[in-house]
Amino acid sequence: MRRQLVVGLAALLPLVAAAPAVAEESSPLGSPVYLALGDSVPAGVGAVPKVSGYPELLEDLLDADYNPAADKATGRSLADFQLENRAVAGATTATLISDQLPGALALITERNGDRDPKNDVEVITVTIGGNDVFGPVTAACITTATPTGCQATVEAALAGVRERLAEILGKLVAAAGRDTEVVVTTYYNPIGSCFLTGLNRLAPAIADVVLEGGAVPDVLSLSLQAGLNDVIRQVAANTGAQVTDLYGALDPSEYVGGRDCLHPNAAGHVTIAEELYATLAR
Repeated sequence: MRRQLVVGLAALLPLVAAAPAVAEESSPLGSPVYLALGDSVPAGVGAVPKVSGYPELLEDLLDADYNPAADKATGRSLADFQLENRAVAGATTATLISDQLPGALALITERNGDRDPKNDVEVITVTIGGNDVFGPVTAACITTATPTGCQATVEAALAGVRERLAEILGKLVAAAGRDTEVVVTTYYNPIGSCFLTGLNRLAPAIADVVLEGGAVPDVLSLSLQAGLNDVIRQVAANTGAQVTDLYGALDPSEYVGGRDCLHPNAAGHVTIAEELYATLAR
């Protein structure tokens, strides 16, 4: 009887030892991450309510019709994304590097380096550079009666954006790897909808040149081969990021306007989310 009991216990031992291995092989439960970085636009300023800014709207689109494994739309929901919106109102390329980038890289390393392939950072969007340019250009080119320093101010601001944006996108693309979509947006021109046009009739034209290059005649002599959006496109091409082009994508009714010369309203945020999703889905 004792011999039979020992034999029976010995037969059960392999089953007990195998139990932990079964637990380790269970299906991953993590959610793919959408990481948003940048300035007041992805932070949701201008949207009412604020929680309906473009990252929140884009998350809904990703949840409904995006396949992280295929990096495109598939016609049916395959994942419930987790939004990590790290954008900060007032951010510049310099403050993004100091305040947002370290945490973003740590999150990418943590999620993409663990044993759960379903919880990776799958989508990263970046909107940055507008604050580097808007304040200096407004002071030097639009609100001053003698804009003699306009050209030099714009050139210096764009040079700084080029250098720092290359660091931002280069590090994000390198850390995220080939299976993560990194998308940077260009900027729209809302100046024609705000009070600056009343102060300076050339304000919308100046903004166009600062964004897209070209020249402003008449009183102001400003000529650029490449504007802010050109810099963003060039840096994206050099680093392997994708571009969602917002220049011309929003109409005048999609800006806050008035004293606000920067932000899309709720309808504008919808348009930005749709434009970003079109980039990701193709």
